[in-house]
Amino acid sequence: MKGINSTLLILLLGLLSGILLAPAFNLPLITTLICFGVALVLFAATHFILKKNFTKNSISSILAFVLFCCIGLIEVHFENPLQDDKHYLKQTDFNSEIQLKLTVLELLKPGFYDAKAIARVDEANKEYSSGKIILNIIKDSLNTKTTIQVDDIIYTKTQLLEISPPRAPYQFDYKKYLKNQDIYAQVNLKPLDFIKINPAERSLKGLASMFRNRINQKLESYDFNTKSKAVFNALLLGQRQDLSNELRADYINAGVIHILAVSGLHVGILMLILQFVLSPLGNYRKSRLIKTIIIIIAIWCFAFITGFSPSVLRAATMFTFIQVGLLLNQRQAGLNALITSAFILLLFKSQLIYEVGFQLSYAAVFFIMWLYPKFNALWEPKNKIVRYYWQLILVSLAAQLGVLPLSLYYFHQFPGMFLVANMVVLPAISFLLIYGLLIIFLSILNLLPQSLATGFDILLTWLNRFVSFIAEMDFLLLKNIYFSATLVLVTYLILISGGSLFDKITFKKSIFFLSAMILLPLTLITSAYLQSKPEFYVNHRYQKTIFTQKTTNRNLLLYSTEAEEIPPILVENFKENQLITEVKNDSLRHLYINSEKLILKIDSLSIFNIEGLNPDYIILTQSPKLNLDRLIKRYPNAKIIADGNNYKSYVDRWKQTCKQQKIPFHNTYEKGFYKIE
Repeated sequence: MKGINSTLLILLLGLLSGILLAPAFNLPLITTLICFGVALVLFAATHFILKKNFTKNSISSILAFVLFCCIGLIEVHFENPLQDDKHYLKQTDFNSEIQLKLTVLELLKPGFYDAKAIARVDEANKEYSSGKIILNIIKDSLNTKTTIQVDDIIYTKTQLLEISPPRAPYQFDYKKYLKNQDIYAQVNLKPLDFIKINPAERSLKGLASMFRNRINQKLESYDFNTKSKAVFNALLLGQRQDLSNELRADYINAGVIHILAVSGLHVGILMLILQFVLSPLGNYRKSRLIKTIIIIIAIWCFAFITGFSPSVLRAATMFTFIQVGLLLNQRQAGLNALITSAFILLLFKSQLIYEVGFQLSYAAVFFIMWLYPKFNALWEPKNKIVRYYWQLILVSLAAQLGVLPLSLYYFHQFPGMFLVANMVVLPAISFLLIYGLLIIFLSILNLLPQSLATGFDILLTWLNRFVSFIAEMDFLLLKNIYFSATLVLVTYLILISGGSLFDKITFKKSIFFLSAMILLPLTLITSAYLQSKPEFYVNHRYQKTIFTQKTTNRNLLLYSTEAEEIPPILVENFKENQLITEVKNDSLRHLYINSEKLILKIDSLSIFNIEGLNPDYIILTQSPKLNLDRLIKRYPNAKIIADGNNYKSYVDRWKQTCKQQKIPFHNTYEKGFYKIE
């Protein structure tokens, strides 16, 4: 692609490679620093020699790639909060009582019984400390609203709790998700368990939170519909905590959930609106500079209003570079800005690469910038209205193609009505964004008339009804789609190779495209072969016993007392992550065989002394009254597993016995499900 800054692209790819390879290699810091030093010396020497001889060579590009790969490895090491000796996990153990001083960083979507927030640990047992935790505050029955705000300082004496692992296979790994955000623990507090102090100074995030609270207080007197208010907060203030699960599901199923996550779409619309409004200033050098300054200031003011959420910061950074590129009349200003913003953001925070929003937003914007001009060149209608909707379809199609592999991988569903929904929703969002900003401005000045607020409420209500109508078309919503990480890579190869054919069909491009197409069935065949390995799972369900087994034929067997006890989500998760051919329900048994390994279930009958039996695994369930020492003596080589259908006091006693006897013990209460291969 002509006009792309190849040097910056190489540096970005090197940095990405280093960040992604860091967990796999896990090299000592000294080794990484030595590699960095060698790469730096070689790059400097090669660059000097080639520059002196006025020659170009791919060696310098390779060395630059390796150099920034090392930088990525080093960055991941230094960003790891557990490297800090003052991290709270270095100062205390889980479940031990600790005195904490916390600062609230961010409010999360509240649960039914508690308010949630991310907090920074400033002190642990009156000593300086660092790190982030999840703060859960149990709601008072008399006051269910959150009593904490961003920047509030909290003193408490409580237990540090470990975050629960997944209870069933392929369940959303909340523990891993928080770990990618450098959060390793949580605390549960009742309203009387802590002292809250207002800070002497507010951070930018704190000021933004106060600003949003003030807006919401101003709008309280205008009697907005509950759903409309929730969409208003999501659309304009970047706060999705008030969205109900039903409303969120409607927007997801309709394929328009992106409009409720303030990101590149909203910032891009704002930039285009400002460019149109400021167009009378002309296209002179000074006027372009003035327009750029105004637009950049407006973008970052919008980022402030929405609380500097990660998605808005990404978008604001990206469109700031786009504006600068347009000012300098750079060719491919958009794509170069995309590369530059991604490079800078990852250079400051490597863990962004693991955020789904980061991946989706950059994929969508890249494909819009790359594919939209190619699509638009195929046909350009003369009628303005037809042209507008044709361009809207092309933008939606390009964006959907860009995020499709990632969406299928993370969400395992495809909304068939996404084009229809976006043709209505996207034009509406442009108008609602302007209308909403006007509502915010007038409400702050106490000049908002009731009629204007009512009109906005009606428009948001219609929007919600339309989205719900689209979401109800279940027959066009494809669910439980299996899509692996390998398929994501193969699909992107197909899209990139196919898109390159739009410019000019050549022999090399055709071979590239056909090779990518051949990889697709080969990947599916390989996946089916690899998944033919039998697996047995002990799931964690409170007061329930549920086992799942995948056979060599990729049949899924579900063992339980009654089929009704099996949650549908358990089956859906397997279908989304495995090429399951058939699902069967079966009753619980005492003996199972998986890959020639014998599994013995001991329930309330406590029968285990069976002649000739030599199990590899023993599952304790239904709180059997047995002498564990005697059981271990009978089967000294067996691994012991306790599921969620046991009294916790029993499980704690068994754990201590196994620890004393040095026998492997897995408690699903603490460690989640257990997999036997």
